[in-house]
Amino acid sequence: MDLNAKTATRTLALLAVLALALAACGGGGGGGDTSADGTTAETTGDGDGSPLAERFPDGVVRIGIANEVPYGYEGEDGEPTGEAPELGKAILAELGITEVEATVVEFGSLIPGLLADQYDMIAAGMFINPERAEQVLFSDPDYCADTSFAVAEGNPKGIETFESFLDSDAILGVLGGAVEETYAIETGIPDAQISRFGDTPSLVDALVAGRIDAFALTGPTVQAQVGELDGFEATEGFIPVIDGEEQLGCGAFAFRPDDQEFRDIFNAKLKEFQADGRVLEIIEPFGFSQAAVDAAAGLTVDDLIGGGDG
Repeated sequence: MDLNAKTATRTLALLAVLALALAACGGGGGGGDTSADGTTAETTGDGDGSPLAERFPDGVVRIGIANEVPYGYEGEDGEPTGEAPELGKAILAELGITEVEATVVEFGSLIPGLLADQYDMIAAGMFINPERAEQVLFSDPDYCADTSFAVAEGNPKGIETFESFLDSDAILGVLGGAVEETYAIETGIPDAQISRFGDTPSLVDALVAGRIDAFALTGPTVQAQVGELDGFEATEGFIPVIDGEEQLGCGAFAFRPDDQEFRDIFNAKLKEFQADGRVLEIIEPFGFSQAAVDAAAGLTVDDLIGGGDG
């Protein structure tokens, strides 16, 4: 075979591989318009090669955050930052998304806001659990974290776990709709000892004012909050136990149920970031450790919700 023939053969082979790859990418919904006879008419985005070009033709993705340090909050410049927004922006940039816009809502309103199309994804470090997974699609987790309490210096009430409140008159502050509220209820803490708030700053204000004796959040959040307070400290981190089972808390990004193709594309890129160590590089400045990242890297949505589609 002469050189020109060899070149032509290699070119044809490469085109065949590319055709197969494009066909595979188009199978998740939104990759083409299928007619009544089953044939598919190809549709294209803006031609920039982005796998999300059709879904976001203007290059903008809207995210929902809850103004919780260190997970997702507005920085001093008004731009979204924190563990989840920064990781999300890095992943989306490699998928051709040039701009991210944030909407701040109370934590308990994150999922309703997503379902109401107020934004395209939740980037707030939201823990994966079966109840939430019935409403939204989660990516695989990008971190796992323990639970901690913010308490007065010296921990005068002796608060160590949720069970500590059962033989105490201490008042516990939680974010309404957060997993810590569920842990408190399922532990059996009387409702009169649970005080619910819409955001983390409100929890901090209540603790400083003495309206609550402690608030429960993930270890990184509590550490970040008490670091700026005089006279308060974080208790040692722990894994809550409910009905004899440890509740490992692992956070992820959330998407609408009809946005599976977006979730799958994003998730595939997240796995690349985990494989090459870029997740830690991005979220370590927000107080996350190698152990937190490694614990999540070996898990999937199915591991955390007991099977089924994440």
